[in-house]
Amino acid sequence: MPSFVADLLPVLALFAAGAVAGRRGLIGDAAVDGMKKIVASVALPTLLFSAFAATKIEAAHLALIAAIFSSCALMGFAGFFLSRILKLPQPSTVFLFQGFEAGMLGYALFGAFFGLGEIPRFATADLGQVVYVFTILMSQMLRPVGPSDAVGSSDAARGPGAIVISMLKSPVILAIAAGIIVSAIFGQRPNLPWAQGGFLAKTLATVGGLTTPLVCVSVGYGLRKGISGGRDVLKAVLARMAVAIPIGFLIAYTLLPLLGIPLGYSRAVVVLFLLPPPYIIPIFRQEREEADYSSAVISLHTALSMAAIVVFALAVAGNSAAGSIASGVGA
Repeated sequence: MPSFVADLLPVLALFAAGAVAGRRGLIGDAAVDGMKKIVASVALPTLLFSAFAATKIEAAHLALIAAIFSSCALMGFAGFFLSRILKLPQPSTVFLFQGFEAGMLGYALFGAFFGLGEIPRFATADLGQVVYVFTILMSQMLRPVGPSDAVGSSDAARGPGAIVISMLKSPVILAIAAGIIVSAIFGQRPNLPWAQGGFLAKTLATVGGLTTPLVCVSVGYGLRKGISGGRDVLKAVLARMAVAIPIGFLIAYTLLPLLGIPLGYSRAVVVLFLLPPPYIIPIFRQEREEADYSSAVISLHTALSMAAIVVFALAVAGNSAAGSIASGVGA
């Protein structure tokens, strides 16, 4: 538990710093917009290149990756219909139903409760949603904001060709592609310039390391006036969790056993589906009211996610202890 608190405290502190700085006028809209541009153009692409360059994808895990990728799309469709039924803001709510915040929250929580040795299993589960977020979800968020910015818009500027072009111009997409390519070509050999201990390792770590503080301060800034639209925010969070949690358990304890994938991956999948939406969503939506709503949903969801993961970890620990006792009695 102390490790969990130590890993999580910087994120919470940066959220609070952004909110306090915004409330007291220490930073304003222009400063936050600048932070978002640094994240989207420099820091996040650097972080993603490093992550994908160090990732080795095994054939046995492709079914898990595909299942989680597809689940993110399914959640997006659910978000589209539920946002209409519950009269929640669009397209913000639809974006918030897709993807999970594994990078800045999931790894710390999973490692703290299930051990650092289990982290590679969580990384494998995370890969499907990372690819989804930075391709499918990113293509949606890169669409221009305006009067026609509604789900199902027929604006020609938002056709498939325009979306593909915008994706190919995105530093984030280019960084992911570059990471996958160098991993496929060079593998995980030591002494590569971008590998741990390589010539570029410290530079990549420093620049990519800007992502967490800048994103958290920007999200916190959206809370400078508190959680506005409280009822809509709560409805969005509860609706997303009501969709995500059953899907996560279905994959973890039905699909993975059928595929012969070990129990550790099932726990990783459940934790992944308990996480809040990606913290980068407010970064890529420049309309202030939309960004504030997204930040409020993410913040409330983060609090509920942490509570849910604690309950799940305690339940798993209890079941493991009960199993050990039963084995001892049987012996």
